[in-house]
This record gives sequence, structure tokens and C-alpha cells, in this order.
Amino acid sequence: MLCFRVLRNGRHLTTAGVPDFGVLSTMLTWVRRPHDESNACPELTLHVGGSVGREHREHLTWRNVNIRAGDVLTVEVREDLEAEPPRERRVDEEAGLDEVARLQLKKKNLEDWLAEVNEELRGRCAA
Repeated sequence: MLCFRVLRNGRHLTTAGVPDFGVLSTMLTWVRRPHDESNACPELTLHVGGSVGREHREHLTWRNVNIRAGDVLTVEVREDLEAEPPRERRVDEEAGLDEVARLQLKKKNLEDWLAEVNEELRGRCAA
């Protein structure tokens, strides 16, 4: 099995891998937005995750950690290691649904989102 062995400053963080078919990723993300707390303190995170299952509907997370400037990150691509179990597994709510049920779920989620937007708009107009 192909694995990603991830180290920070020479110390082991995780060894992630998926058997057979799936997705394996290591993402380093920096975020600084103008109108929230990230303006003064940008977010710098490392995410090691992936997905497996039919249509990649089960999402896996091995690590999701904050990183600081100066950290040295190493990702070794290895075939001679065993993967650690993921710390988190989440099955997509659409898993196992037929197309009509999937569309109905999407409609419900959009209606819920629209209700939240309308509530926020009402709150801003009242202010």
C-alpha cells in the first residue's frame, strides 16, 4: 500500500494510507481574511486525509494540525510502511441514496441554507 509518512521538524505526525482504491492527500493551507480574526493572526494548518468507498463517500482524517512559520514539513511517499488508522471517519450523508433521494436531500439542504440567509437578512435590516 502506498503511504504518506508525515513529519514536522523531524518528529513523526502520522503515516496515512488507503488500501486498493481511494484518495490520499496532504494539504498545507495558509488563510488571512480582511474581516475576521485571521487578519491579525493568519491560519496555517496541515491536513492529512483522504477518502475511500464507492464514489469516495467515506472521508478520512489522520491529522489536522496548526503549523507555525519556521516549521519544516516532510512528506515521504512510501510503499514499505503500514498506515495508521485514521483519527476520524465520516460517511457522506449522500452515501447509499438513489438519485431522487440525493436530489431531495440537496433540496432540503438548500432550503435550510436559504432560511438561514433570510434570517440573517432580517436581522441586518432590523439593525
